[in-house]
Amino acid sequence: MKSRRIFILSPHTLLARGVGTLLQGRRGLRVVGTETDPTQGIRQIETLRPDVVITESESSSSPSLAVVSAVFEASPGTVVIGLCVGDNLLHIYQGNRMMVGEVEDLIQAVRQAGVNSSRRKQDD
Repeated sequence: MKSRRIFILSPHTLLARGVGTLLQGRRGLRVVGTETDPTQGIRQIETLRPDVVITESESSSSPSLAVVSAVFEASPGTVVIGLCVGDNLLHIYQGNRMMVGEVEDLIQAVRQAGVNSSRRKQDD
């Protein structure tokens, strides 16, 4: 099974590290980077071209459109998951949204994100 390559982009260091710790070591998932600065994060995403970028949403709103757009421009085919901690929501782009009750919901979203995508596949 090919590992899903994950990049975490959040202005909150504690959240970014916490999500990274929750996902690291899970079968089929590999955290390839974490960044708190959006500009630096987009540069890393362009280089790393992860399968999934997890970013933070404020309350029940979607992640910043500027961040989502920048990720899509830097790494076409990458799926963006907006994690809304306050409301236990995941915004999965392109437009999917689901309630989250536990870390397994996030893991399921990462594993399913972009499964039907036609983006270039990379072997790990």
